[in-house]
Amino acid sequence: MNADILNQARAAYRAGDFAGAAQMFSAAKEPGEQAGEADHLRGNSLMRLGRFDEAARAYGEALSDTAYGKSGALLTNQGKAYAAAGDLEAARTSFTRALRDTSYPTPYKAQIGLGEVLLQMGDATEAGVAFRQAAIDSSNPAPAAALASLGSCFILLGRPADAVESFRAASDFAGPVDDARAFSAGLGQAYAAMGKASEAVDAFNRATADGIYRLTPEQQRALEGAKEALASRRPMSTQPGPGVDPLDPLGQSGAFMPDPSDTGFFTLTESEMLQQDRQDQKVRRRRRHTGLKIFLALILILLLAAGGVAFAFTRGFGIPSQQETLTHLFNAVTDGTDTDPYLATGLTEDARGVIVSTVPVGATPVIEGMDQSMTQSTATVNVTLSKGGTQTYEVGFVRQGLGWVISNITIHFGSSDVVASPSGTAKDTTGAATGTTGSATDTGSAGSSDAE
Repeated sequence: MNADILNQARAAYRAGDFAGAAQMFSAAKEPGEQAGEADHLRGNSLMRLGRFDEAARAYGEALSDTAYGKSGALLTNQGKAYAAAGDLEAARTSFTRALRDTSYPTPYKAQIGLGEVLLQMGDATEAGVAFRQAAIDSSNPAPAAALASLGSCFILLGRPADAVESFRAASDFAGPVDDARAFSAGLGQAYAAMGKASEAVDAFNRATADGIYRLTPEQQRALEGAKEALASRRPMSTQPGPGVDPLDPLGQSGAFMPDPSDTGFFTLTESEMLQQDRQDQKVRRRRRHTGLKIFLALILILLLAAGGVAFAFTRGFGIPSQQETLTHLFNAVTDGTDTDPYLATGLTEDARGVIVSTVPVGATPVIEGMDQSMTQSTATVNVTLSKGGTQTYEVGFVRQGLGWVISNITIHFGSSDVVASPSGTAKDTTGAATGTTGSATDTGSAGSSDAE
């Protein structure tokens, strides 16, 4: 491996010169050499350039370097590349293989990719299973999109009542990066399929209230049908279900019901739901929305009622905690996913970019010490780099809601530090601006990308 060319490739990657980075990552390798990091980042660069077939091959070469590891992330990226190139069968194989990597920290990404591919292949049932798994995965910080996709699967399967519950759950979990209007539109389509014209029109109106969101052709037809039903005061025709429900082929047949592990849909709550009054929507929603996040939310409500959280809040307790937020940020940089949920909302785009570029790819952060108050915390963080070795960081957190987000990061280099500051520039501790953030560390990594 040519270390000089590899460092130049990393610098080009961080600077957004993906064409140059792809060439240099390839040139840094000796003939026949296995170099997982170089091929991984070359694949990411090619994805950014829209060269999806080449990206899939690059990820395949990275997978051949067994010492590099990260097979789950590499296979998920390869699945995305194959899907973008139109090879859905190869994409399904890659996503399925990614889910076999028990060390993969974010399997929900492979589940979402698999669900999208299966939908394109016309298999709504298995797609729904994948989206459900992504939604209840405890590593998924934003399950709303997966829940909405699950709702779309239920509509295709002729199960509009279940679709309503899925879209409602998506709205409950909607975050700043989610389009709540799309969830309302999906809810409107589900209500229309149930024959509930008034509820459908209300949901569609919420989706289009700002004049920006545009309904799909199917949703527009559903809206027009609901309006016609209201105008004529006649019942809407409901969406016919399939001749055989693929999730309950023998109907209400007791022992002949398929095993929950075979269906995949709402296996955590199916028995409870069968015992509930179908008309009690509030209870049904609570029962359906199980999973770790719901459990934590209910525990939090109980603690608030008892006054325990008020005390913990003043002592710096938060959901997510400082360690959880920091780990999610490092994972997002490594995976090339959205980092905004973990950064303070008041930061400029430049400041966010500096913080992200300061985080090394593939590194693992552990908070060693913390000076915390109710609204601010400063943590000393020990970071284990992907190529071995450690680096010390100082990370600033601020309270945002009940949890913590990151406001700045400082890398310790002995006599001077590089700081990712709110101004959007990197500064050393003497105040002099520096043009590199993170490149001074031998991280063996290169910032973030859309791919993992």
